[in-house]
Amino acid sequence: MRRTFSLMLLALSLIIFPNLASFAGGLGSEKLLWEANQLFREYKDAEALEKYETLLASYPKVEEALVKASIVCGRIGSRFQDDTRKGLYFQKAFGYAQKALEVDSLAAEPNYVMALSLNNLCQTISLKDRLVQLSLIKTYLDKALTQDPKHAGAWHLKGRWAFRVANLSFAERSANKLLTQFPLPTSTNIEAIEAFKKAIELEPSNLLFYYDLARVQREADQSSECVSTLQRALDQKLLTSEDLEVSRRCKVLLQEVLKVKA
Repeated sequence: MRRTFSLMLLALSLIIFPNLASFAGGLGSEKLLWEANQLFREYKDAEALEKYETLLASYPKVEEALVKASIVCGRIGSRFQDDTRKGLYFQKAFGYAQKALEVDSLAAEPNYVMALSLNNLCQTISLKDRLVQLSLIKTYLDKALTQDPKHAGAWHLKGRWAFRVANLSFAERSANKLLTQFPLPTSTNIEAIEAFKKAIELEPSNLLFYYDLARVQREADQSSECVSTLQRALDQKLLTSEDLEVSRRCKVLLQEVLKVKA
């Protein structure tokens, strides 16, 4: 009787919480995900990726692990200088994003990491592919923000996308007419600024959001606003080595802007 009741309880829990099906193998899987997430938060990306990959080897449809493995691969790839190693990790990030979308194509996180992985790939692919992907990135970002309008990462990426599109060169615009059949998307620096401000509103402790906002404000000749943004950034608490590097960049940018103003 007790065994029958336990089986009924397990079956009911899997109906109510379908994601638990991924962890039917026991507490070891949950522990592995918890450990990976802890490393993820501490930016210990190589160790986190190893944990996620170990988990996914046995449970390949755990959406959270797929999403964060994609993000981690992107972060690791961004630290390399050469395109070969960048490209290897960016392709892995794209692969995990694809698998996350296969698990749930409507959820915010899979769409966000697909947009993020495509954005990273733009650093290493041909001009033609890069121009085509500008429209795809926006498509996935729009889906992510439709599902979760408070997704700070998506708003930040939208700001980067908007700035990139707003500042396409004449050569890039001309090449698009010759190389692709797609009309180029349009945007402005003001749209980029608004997206970055929204990201900061949702996650005010993220230094990178301030830094990217300040760069666009400088480009848009908003020097006073740029200084204010950088001063706010430098007031934030530094939690990781990544924060330390972004803080250093903020100080350099602040000095440059103040020098021009003087």
